[in-house]
Amino acid sequence: MKPVNLSQICFLALMWVSAQTFSQGISFRQDDWQNVLVQAKAQNKLIFVDIYTTWCRPCKEMDKKTFSEASVGDKFNSKFINYKIDAEKGFGITLARRYNVTSYPTCLFVDATENLVYKQEGYLGSTDLLKEADLVLTNQSDSKPIYVLEKQYNEGKREPDFLYEFIAKRSRYNLDNMALVEEYVKALTPIQQSSDKTLRLVVNNGFKIDGKAFELLLKYREKAEGLFEGGDEKVNQAFSTSINEFFYQAIETKNKVLFEKALQANLKALPNTADRVNDKNKLAFYLAVKDINKYVEAAENYLDQYVMFVQIESIRKQDLWEYDKMMQAYRLGIKDSTGTGAPLYNNIKKNGRFTMARLTANELHDVVKTFYEQVDTLAKLEKAIPWVQRAIELVENPDYYHSYAQLMLKLGDKQKALDIEQKAYELALREKIDTQKFTSALEKMK
Repeated sequence: MKPVNLSQICFLALMWVSAQTFSQGISFRQDDWQNVLVQAKAQNKLIFVDIYTTWCRPCKEMDKKTFSEASVGDKFNSKFINYKIDAEKGFGITLARRYNVTSYPTCLFVDATENLVYKQEGYLGSTDLLKEADLVLTNQSDSKPIYVLEKQYNEGKREPDFLYEFIAKRSRYNLDNMALVEEYVKALTPIQQSSDKTLRLVVNNGFKIDGKAFELLLKYREKAEGLFEGGDEKVNQAFSTSINEFFYQAIETKNKVLFEKALQANLKALPNTADRVNDKNKLAFYLAVKDINKYVEAAENYLDQYVMFVQIESIRKQDLWEYDKMMQAYRLGIKDSTGTGAPLYNNIKKNGRFTMARLTANELHDVVKTFYEQVDTLAKLEKAIPWVQRAIELVENPDYYHSYAQLMLKLGDKQKALDIEQKAYELALREKIDTQKFTSALEKMK
């Protein structure tokens, strides 16, 4: 029997532990921040910081599904010093304040001298987090990193060439450049404003809808379209993205003035589609500001004009055409229906024939749900009956039946409400969906 070599055992054990660490995701340091900075400097690495809170559900999801991935661990354990800290305890409070962390989870990439290289807010899956890491690593060797330009900007530097460079650098990180684009355009001469360089920048980075850049793109729209392949679609998308951002802000902040600006900007820039988009956004805005009377009026106008107007047969044909178009790539072998492509292929095969039908039914159902929850006038409630019936005709869904039943209950027809809720329960049972909501509703009706 050969003698046991203790050093070999220790070496193999160490290698096993190391392999386990790398295969089990990111290994976060539980250390003093100053020691982390020292390690980052010594190893010439950036620090990846996960700032979380104990009550944050997406934070827990990232721990469970993203940080635990072997591919994520391999990348982050080899390329970064990884640090995790609670934003509401000890030094975490200081760190969150220092880097202006206001939502969770937030991921930071920081250098050894505590400069913020990159900041990412919100949940990221493993694929997206790896992309962010690659982006940071690619730009790490930049002679003029983004935090240097940020410092110069905060100190008051506003020359056009500097602003152009700053915008270009921020766009690599997908940061919002709307305000900077406006500053840049205002700093130019009239001739410079209409140049190809400026128009490309405006289209590629977005703009404020109440500023110079918006008016500039309207004025030189045809020239801007000529700068890109598929230029009309590219420019339309630039307008749409910027206008939708302002719609979102107006609805979130319940700002009527901003909402009106978005409506008018849409009519100016995208007259062919503006009416429908504006009418749909009115639904969201009136609901946000709790103006139920205007919501009811807007709902009737939008659904009857744009949704109920389309025949079911047309929706079915559109879905079939879209489905055949999606499946053609698989039939021709352009896309793979096996291996990594199998989940997407199976999902298309299962649900692809009903895409438009589902979207239309969901639009109808969202309004119906608001009606039975917030509208009290019987005459107005009755308007929602054909909408929910159309939704069910398009797609049989237990939730649609449930909303139909609640609507009938509010209208005073208890027996019909019971019958419809029973259908909701039976359909949920068939489709193996949780039936608790439906059984509870049935018990309350009896």
